Amino acid sequence: MTLREMLHKDFGIDFPIAGGWGQSADDPIVLTSQDPDEAALVQFEIARRIYGVQGWYWRQIERTSAGVVGADIEKFSSEVKYIEGDQIVTEKRNLYFDLSSVISADAARLENPSVPVGPPAELNFPRQIGWFHFDGITNNEPEHPGLGVSVAYSAPKAKMMVYAYDKGISDQIRDRPDEYASLEYAQAIADFRSVNPEARPAREHEQGGVRLTIFENGEILSVVLVSPFRDFFFKLRLTLDDRSEQYMVDCVMSTLANFVSMVGTSNQTKH
Repeated sequence: MTLREMLHKDFGIDFPIAGGWGQSADDPIVLTSQDPDEAALVQFEIARRIYGVQGWYWRQIERTSAGVVGADIEKFSSEVKYIEGDQIVTEKRNLYFDLSSVISADAARLENPSVPVGPPAELNFPRQIGWFHFDGITNNEPEHPGLGVSVAYSAPKAKMMVYAYDKGISDQIRDRPDEYASLEYAQAIADFRSVNPEARPAREHEQGGVRLTIFENGEILSVVLVSPFRDFFFKLRLTLDDRSEQYMVDCVMSTLANFVSMVGTSNQTKH
């Protein structure tokens, strides 16, 4: 059975690949798509099936040439975390891809795929934020004008939803971002408490216009975050079902740091 056949059997997805299993430069996964955007997405989706299905936390960290003379082989490197016995293992794993069908020898390497997000954000979201990976996007505007879009991410035993919306007050948010973000944050906290009355705040943080509170409720860790961004709000809701696993908590905190760096005031220049 080939890797393509196995992935189709296990996940019902017929990836545009051929060749080997990608565990070495001598046995690369051949990307058969000629579209560099599709090829980059396939890389991420294959890594997710290989690492995520095992319940591992993982994040892609770099892509480099494998240095094979006469072949365009890319090394797709990820950091993975998992439990083996009573030990937490952190290591670098590589997948090797043959890009010869995708890009010519003088073209740039593949770029990490992104998710186009429409109004009000008009941004490209990364498919990976920290240790969390993109699941889907919902446009709320047709039925609920002002509520923008919802972008879903997940990791083992954890889910994260990112909302981008302006409530129809984009001018006020742009002109008085801190005032309106403070009000929106208070409402987000009140909404969370109304459905999680037993959760207790464990930590509060404010940085670069970003406000967040981390809640604990038994083994569950939850995060509520709000930030103004240009003329709309970002709101994040994250839930980890097992905060007893410290490496999972560490991955959540790393992901939050990544998100704060994305949406903080130092990163709000229009492009």
